[in-house]
Amino acid sequence: MKLNQPVCLGIVLSAVFVVNVSTRAGEQLATQSPQQVLVVNTQDTSVSLVDLGTMKELKRFPVGPRPYGIAVLQDGQTVAVGVEDEEKVKFFTLPDFKLKGEVPIGKMFNDHILLTSDGRQLLVADFHSDKVFTIDAATMHATTPIEGCSAPHVVKYGPLKKNAYVTCKKITGIAIVDPLHKRVIKFHQLNVNPRSLTFSPDESKVYFGSFWVNGFFEMDTETGKVMRLFAFDPPADNNASQEVTYHGVEAVGPHIVLAANEGRSYVDSVDVATGKLLDRLTTVSKPCCVERIPGPEGTATRVLVSNIGDGTLQLVEVSTAGKLTALGKAQVGKAPKRVAFVTNAAR
Repeated sequence: MKLNQPVCLGIVLSAVFVVNVSTRAGEQLATQSPQQVLVVNTQDTSVSLVDLGTMKELKRFPVGPRPYGIAVLQDGQTVAVGVEDEEKVKFFTLPDFKLKGEVPIGKMFNDHILLTSDGRQLLVADFHSDKVFTIDAATMHATTPIEGCSAPHVVKYGPLKKNAYVTCKKITGIAIVDPLHKRVIKFHQLNVNPRSLTFSPDESKVYFGSFWVNGFFEMDTETGKVMRLFAFDPPADNNASQEVTYHGVEAVGPHIVLAANEGRSYVDSVDVATGKLLDRLTTVSKPCCVERIPGPEGTATRVLVSNIGDGTLQLVEVSTAGKLTALGKAQVGKAPKRVAFVTNAAR
């Protein structure tokens, strides 16, 4: 497996599941690792609760057909789930998953949900409306949406937790959004269709996959210029051109990015400083999302990989050298994707 030389693409200017917590909750997570995680089963009607210590599914809760986006609210006792076929965001109590509220959104398409850093709002990137909807977390009512995104899909904070980044799918590009003032700050138009987002520690770079490309891109967040393509040779017996390639990307260290090749069923560990492929994990099954598990400094870096191929949530450890070790799989529902961490065990 050989890295193709990173190249400047000259793309002109025109933006797992992260842990959805407030700033104060984020500080708590710095000293406390979550014990459990929720994962949406997108081709099912359910959300699975998984114990991270044993990697066993504890419970499976019915939420409605085709759930996708998910976020645990600041109180730690409420979870929001986007249910596509019901065209709404539904709120459930933890740990019993009783319905406590719902917000109609309209026609949905794999909509991502993000809790703002102050814990007061939920952002829902709605592909069909060209809006990022905002929902008051306390009242569970829609507020003024953010206009100006073109078919928004992924919505995610960078490490600074100030601005949110949104992938746009019609006029393809990445929008940078100010959640507090509900406005688009910048829009960087791209000539590729961005999939998933992750960042350098100082948020000066964003990394994303795309369709038909056996690699992922690095973009300067200030100028919108795409600086490099990290491209890697697929296995000789699985190298035919195909639409679905790299999907989920997740930064796990100052220079290490994990990239899940959904179509070819492997996860690559890449040093983005040198462009070197560090490791490739093949004991996955159509991996879609990669999500770092929060924890205190000095502890082992672990991630969760959502395998839509075999319906499992997989625990993987990442060494400081970028080596990947599979630690176990939890069998969940059909096509698991987005996750949200539970800091207080749901008994």
